[in-house]
Amino acid sequence: MERATAVKLRIRDVVEASFHRSNERFEPNYIVTERGLRASRVRLQGVVVAKFVSEDGSYSSITIDDSTATIAVRAFREVDPLLKVKVGDTVDVVGKVKEYEGEVYVLAEAVHVLRDPNWELVRELELAIAERLSGGEAREVLEEEAPPPVMEEVVEEAQGKDEEDEPKLRLLHLIDELDEGEGVKYITLLRESGLAEEKLEEVLNELLNDGEIYEPKIGRFRRV
Repeated sequence: MERATAVKLRIRDVVEASFHRSNERFEPNYIVTERGLRASRVRLQGVVVAKFVSEDGSYSSITIDDSTATIAVRAFREVDPLLKVKVGDTVDVVGKVKEYEGEVYVLAEAVHVLRDPNWELVRELELAIAERLSGGEAREVLEEEAPPPVMEEVVEEAQGKDEEDEPKLRLLHLIDELDEGEGVKYITLLRESGLAEEKLEEVLNELLNDGEIYEPKIGRFRRV
């Protein structure tokens, strides 16, 4: 299957878009923005305002801010793209759009730290031109921005949420990745997640109660 193009967007376009979960096995989930753009992969730029890495190193998350909104960028198992990123870095992110409990986030495929500030201006011009061509109202490139939120507050809030949700997100990602149509076996999730059996059962029960997953057969789990 041909890989979808990563659509360059503002973070606001992504978080305010409608999320659509595909019913087809090999079709990716996607968003539809308010301007009618459809994207399963996105390319975003922003400043890193928070970072979280799990104790076992199998999960990492950063929160980026482009002055229009903030969004989480997450990585499971293959976390290398996020490990060298620091709070305060400006990054260019490519990844798949995902959703958890109504929150859209980006599953990282590539993350590049931008050292030359001219790339930020280039992206701003690209987005402004695209908005004009699509009939949207482009924001003036040099307009004044509202003051950003206090970084300490953003960092504390993002880190707390990631630490709390990390086991659930890890299992949802594994189920998405390993499900071949009949659900993922309990023993496979136990082996691949790295969670203790007691913790695994607790998180699976929470996901079942939240309506995020179901058991098509006893001991097998699928995304809803």
